[in-house]
Amino acid sequence: MATIVRPIAVPRFDVQPKAEEVMTSTLPRVSALRVLGRVLVVQAVFFYFLALRVVDLVGLRWLAYALTFRLDAYERLTGPVVLRRAFEVLGPTYVKLGQLVASGEALFPERYSEEFRTLLDRVPPFAASEVLAILDSDLGTRERALIAHLDEVPIAAASIAQVHAAVIDDGSTVVIKVQRNGIGELAAADIALMRFYVTLLAKVSVHVRRANVLAVIEDFEANLIEELDFTNEASRMREFNEVMEAMGTHSVAAPIVYDDLSSKRVLTMERFDGWRLDDTEGILASPYDAEERLRTGVRAWFQTLIVRGFFHGDVHAGNFLLLHDGRIGYLDFGIVGVFDDEQKKNVLEYVLGFQSRDFSRVARSMLKMGTVDDPDAVDVEKFAADLAVVYSPMIDPVEGFKMRDMLPDLIRVSRAHSMRMPRDLVLVTKQLVYLDRYSRALGGNDMNVLTDQQLSGLIMQDMLAAMFA
Repeated sequence: MATIVRPIAVPRFDVQPKAEEVMTSTLPRVSALRVLGRVLVVQAVFFYFLALRVVDLVGLRWLAYALTFRLDAYERLTGPVVLRRAFEVLGPTYVKLGQLVASGEALFPERYSEEFRTLLDRVPPFAASEVLAILDSDLGTRERALIAHLDEVPIAAASIAQVHAAVIDDGSTVVIKVQRNGIGELAAADIALMRFYVTLLAKVSVHVRRANVLAVIEDFEANLIEELDFTNEASRMREFNEVMEAMGTHSVAAPIVYDDLSSKRVLTMERFDGWRLDDTEGILASPYDAEERLRTGVRAWFQTLIVRGFFHGDVHAGNFLLLHDGRIGYLDFGIVGVFDDEQKKNVLEYVLGFQSRDFSRVARSMLKMGTVDDPDAVDVEKFAADLAVVYSPMIDPVEGFKMRDMLPDLIRVSRAHSMRMPRDLVLVTKQLVYLDRYSRALGGNDMNVLTDQQLSGLIMQDMLAAMFA
């Protein structure tokens, strides 16, 4: 029986500037002396851990542990362990880079991604005295006085900032995200150093040139610049809630931002309490319909993409919650993907191609995204046939299928057709990996973020609504 999709009324939005249009800030300028100092530190750290790896390989493991002062903890000094520990010592910028490796399990060797996952939740916090100093500096005396209580022990510590629970003067419970002091200058020095080394390597290595590693570093820098200005994150949270309100999705929300208690380095927001999406046991034991809540949350992710052309770019389980009041909560909008109007049309074509299993449509949409210098030189039907082979396990999943296993094949096919995978398209696919993981945990192998019939109908309804609006 055919499904009748009735478009809903969606109010027109004022044209919003895209992230790349509003982001005029840059990393702080640093002196050549500061960069030189960082060069010495980085080289010393990597040489030290490389030496430990060699000592471990030749069988003098006891000496390696003695040199690292870890005689009480057995930890085999494998390549991934050595690199992860070097990143930890080098601080926030390298920890952030390591987190990208951890979340990019389809793009990096699994043993490295697995090892680097410890960096997602094992970043050492900075002192409460530093937190208070930043609050005093950024908020001013009057606004600072509105914070009645601040927990000295952070809820979470990340590479760029840490989060503290607090109570403001009206009794509201909030969380305050505070940026690490001096991280901008440190990041600027690290990025300058990365650019230098990558440029040198590109001159001698064809693999570095083909992989366009310099573009990866530039993309990493752009993300850092945006994340280091919390006003960008606050703006995206407000925009997310505007879309939810306009679309009538009242049971999904981002935290409300307290503007008077926020700045570029401080973000004060509503506190969310609930179950992480990977807490399958807790969610299934909750009084809520897990599958319905998940569908609503995933639909909301697509709604911002459809209506405003942006999407949450880091929906790991800590940022995607089932709240105790039954709402779905989205946290941490430091990373978002943004498409202009033309790109958004192509992404919608990309998704619609999946919906209709039309891989020629998928192929054409990808070619329109600027993935090749000469689209006419690509054999579209051959490309579509290759995509069908790659995507088929996702559309018609077999037992044991994991979407992350598909990504290396997608990249291989792209390279075979001389394509470049757009950064935001890769980011979209990464989020589908997360969403696929949650849907299978809560709904079993029969539930898929792209082929679930109820979810597909809801997404199609929103697409039609946006078109008619």
